[in-house]
Amino acid sequence: MNGVVRRLAAAGAGVAMLATTAVGLTALPAAAKATKGVYATVPVATPKNHKGECPVDVTFTSKIKVKVKGKTTVSYRWLHGDGSKSKVKKVTLRGNGVKYLTVKEKVTFKDDVTGWQALQVLAPVKTTTKKGHFSVSCQASNPDAIVFKRPNWAKASVDVEDYRGVCKPYTKVTAEGVIRVGEPTWVKYRWIHNGKVVDSGKTKVYGAKKVYYSFHPRHSHNGWVKLDIVSPRRNVDARDSYTVTCVKPIDRPRPAKAWASVSGPGAYKGVCPVGRVFKGTVSVNRGTVVKYRWAGPGYTGPVETLYFGKHGPKSKVVAHTVKFTDSGVARRWIEVLSPNGSVSNVGAARVECAKPTPPTPPAKVTGVSVTAAPAACEAGKAPAVNVTGTISVNGKTTVAYRWVLNGKTVQSGTAEVDGTATVSLAVDPASQGDKTSGVVALVVTGPNLEKAVKHFSFSCPSQATTA
Repeated sequence: MNGVVRRLAAAGAGVAMLATTAVGLTALPAAAKATKGVYATVPVATPKNHKGECPVDVTFTSKIKVKVKGKTTVSYRWLHGDGSKSKVKKVTLRGNGVKYLTVKEKVTFKDDVTGWQALQVLAPVKTTTKKGHFSVSCQASNPDAIVFKRPNWAKASVDVEDYRGVCKPYTKVTAEGVIRVGEPTWVKYRWIHNGKVVDSGKTKVYGAKKVYYSFHPRHSHNGWVKLDIVSPRRNVDARDSYTVTCVKPIDRPRPAKAWASVSGPGAYKGVCPVGRVFKGTVSVNRGTVVKYRWAGPGYTGPVETLYFGKHGPKSKVVAHTVKFTDSGVARRWIEVLSPNGSVSNVGAARVECAKPTPPTPPAKVTGVSVTAAPAACEAGKAPAVNVTGTISVNGKTTVAYRWVLNGKTVQSGTAEVDGTATVSLAVDPASQGDKTSGVVALVVTGPNLEKAVKHFSFSCPSQATTA
């Protein structure tokens, strides 16, 4: 019976709930219970102890104090001594500060009862008041009414189940008792657990009735439970022994789970073909073996395996390369195949292939020739000299060159060459000390290094053959 006295409303007893209203309170009685700003008083029964005709209405009243901020909903229900509960009621309060409610429940009783009523506030926070006790003693006004005679005996039997398993806070062992009487009568009884009275009650018995007591074992032990008949005292008690064996819970490992994430390499603009690398991270919640593969639109990669040790890292980085030969976008993700199935996010790589710059063709000096200028020749003097060079290119480009005379650069320039081009140099004998002889070189300095060298010697009035 879980420590409560059963309330015996007859089988057809009607229950009517009164409307909940709010009233001002200056203070709550000392018996009120407070939890985080919510206060509730112990229910008061009116009448508290009824003796007279039945059926009779008993009204239970409790007061609730609530701290309100804005809009606050108060939910509550009534707890009855027979183990039943009323429906949950809700009242919405608005405003700020302390608000008060008076809540009531009216119950109609058709038979004798000794019991209690409590109020349980469910919201905004949960709290339960202490029990408010009451009694109803029905006395017939009709002298011809049938009155049960007090029986001359009552007896009990009890059975307690043994328990073996994990002893958790909610583990419950139940003793079942049966009270039997010779004639219908009220029976007072109590439960005794290992020598200590733990519960008591009073109930009307017609032939036989079951009552219950439960407890929560915290450790292994042997014990006994007794159902003691207080009145009428004849064949007064029954007792049964039990054994509780608490075992350790089986430590089952968590199911292995794996998941992945992917990041793309971003955008690229440049020469193709090019490889772009996607990076992925595979993670697990414990040591396991993971099978996965890379996938994408129109692509499914081979299945790969990763091993995660029991005490090692729980994440590993993997990579996947996509080769681009043309501009476009590639998308990739990771599919986890075991120990569970999951799919990562999608990573992307965008490539814009640039046109390659054609290579610059090399230049070549194909010849250097030196000729005298007879018209400028005077007896005993050196003639002027004209030097001509030919540059050849397999294509079209701009060539940089310089003339070197007797080891000294005397002229530099550039020339647009489309196949071949001719460049020239005029040598003034006066600048050579009236000597027309030496070594001349045509040097190409770009796009590559190339040169040709020519030795020469001239005198007047006749032209000498070049060396």
